[in-house]
Amino acid sequence: MPSSSSSSVQILDPIPARASGTTPVDTSDSDDDGSCFGGGAGTAPPWPAAGRIASSFRSQKALDALCKKHGVDTREFAPLPAGGRRACSPPPAGAVCVYADALEAGMRVPLHPFFGEVLSHFGLAPSQLAPNCWRVMAAFVALSRATSARPPSVAVFRHFFALRALKLKGLYCFSSKETAGGVFFTGLPDSIKGWKEGFFFLKSSAPWPCPVLWGEPTKKSTADPMLTSEEKDMVEKLLRVRGAAAIDIRTYLSDDGNVAAATTTPCAPKPPPQSPPTTRPTSGAKGMDPSIYDMMQNMRAEKAAAEAAAAPKVAVKSEPGGSGTPSTGKKRKMPEEDNAKEGFFARQDRKPQHAPDRHDGDTVDWEAARQLLQSIVTPAREHAFLVANPFNVIASSYVATLQAANYATASFGHALKLQEELEKAKAELAEAKKAAAAEVESARAAAVQEFLGSNEHERRLVEEALKGYERGMVDMKRVALGLRPDIDPARLFVPPGGFR
Repeated sequence: MPSSSSSSVQILDPIPARASGTTPVDTSDSDDDGSCFGGGAGTAPPWPAAGRIASSFRSQKALDALCKKHGVDTREFAPLPAGGRRACSPPPAGAVCVYADALEAGMRVPLHPFFGEVLSHFGLAPSQLAPNCWRVMAAFVALSRATSARPPSVAVFRHFFALRALKLKGLYCFSSKETAGGVFFTGLPDSIKGWKEGFFFLKSSAPWPCPVLWGEPTKKSTADPMLTSEEKDMVEKLLRVRGAAAIDIRTYLSDDGNVAAATTTPCAPKPPPQSPPTTRPTSGAKGMDPSIYDMMQNMRAEKAAAEAAAAPKVAVKSEPGGSGTPSTGKKRKMPEEDNAKEGFFARQDRKPQHAPDRHDGDTVDWEAARQLLQSIVTPAREHAFLVANPFNVIASSYVATLQAANYATASFGHALKLQEELEKAKAELAEAKKAAAAEVESARAAAVQEFLGSNEHERRLVEEALKGYERGMVDMKRVALGLRPDIDPARLFVPPGGFR
């Protein structure tokens, strides 16, 4: 399936330096003319530089050892030396070209469905992806399954990562999109020396779920994806998991790149060293946060180890005075031992935390009461609940719930009492205001009566009468002179008391 030299790949920027979020590695010397099988007769080879790179594997024994190291079942996937073929050459029938460093980075056969979907979407063969691409895809699968029960989505992957062309034509890498928050994964190897020469072929009787011939991505395949509502929710979850800083890819991939678990079960950060390992049921981990699941497994392992250590001490003894035959097949255990076996503390007189036996009424704190109701299951109880007998868990929770309810009831009664006191204080304040207003009104009336009987009041009355007399004289003179202009104005006079 040789690719034509269409312009659709021109939207992919060649990478002169490392792109953000990935570590594209180019070990080619130059892009001088070369040859690669797959070009039609009379046409120029589509990948001249890749056609000059020969495989560094020379023996079948080395390939068998490599496949064994990475868990490749050679009965289903037979390794074939490249011989004179190149990575860009059409592979043998039923075969596909792979890189040893791709297996080291996280590629597994049979291919994870997500890997096949990504390759098919872009129309690329596995040997066209740089090893760090497999690290990015494997970590994305692990992170997606640890975050959600839904399988990883190619559209969501393309929302965070863009396909970029390496300097050697035909090879590609993934880089984080700045529009999706910038660098998503860190911790990728800066240099992978000689990875282009470490290729061979794997032959399978089953068809491969991806292209096996080299091709070029179309312009449509590299456009920004249209996300569904579920995919948008997945993007939000992944962004919350990432937070403000990029995720160290080594958190989700083991140190040697051996990430087969990423293709079968959700991956999570490696748990601390634990006691005797237990078999993990696949059904228990489905839909559960891996770190929580690992914690539960560790607790169960610790409980099993404690029971195993206590087993030699539980010997079957004969009853005193008996015939030498044990009366029962079980040793009579003290209540403290029963509680210890169920995951609770051995002491029976330990008081529950954060639950006072009675309410003092004076130090009520509604925030403390709310926190109390929310923390009935304390961290110690939560640890015990994971390994305890369900009946004991219910009994302990019931006691704690009753104590919390009593505390809340007492707090509510105290609140009612405070409410009554507040209403009484409001009524007293209203009565005091009313009495003060009446007193002010009475004082005002008394002051008015006192003023009316005072000399000041009489003086003001005289002043007002004098002003009225003067205004009357002016008006009288104006009217009289209007009728008799010949009268002398000085003779027009009326005494203040009038004529007697």
